[in-house]
Amino acid sequence: MKTLHNTRNCNYRRFLYKKLKHGKISGRFYKFVCRSHPYRVTTRNIELIVRGILDGNITENKGIRLLQQDTNELKRQQELYKSNIECRKKNK
Repeated sequence: MKTLHNTRNCNYRRFLYKKLKHGKISGRFYKFVCRSHPYRVTTRNIELIVRGILDGNITENKGIRLLQQDTNELKRQQELYKSNIECRKKNK
């Protein structure tokens, strides 16, 4: 899915982008988080997993698997994204 937020209007994405450029996280993990959570990146699950990866407690592959298992949050993100796009189309 296309993201609604970018590094200009989302502080947590800016934080992740800096970690990507400094080599703390991989591009694969950054891309996964941004694409699978287009509406809101600052959910508790993501923050805990990112903190674990930065501390070295879990690997990025395990973090991606944990985020993929949370299907409720992924569905919620997709619904919020769709409703946002619909509202934008109505307002035009």
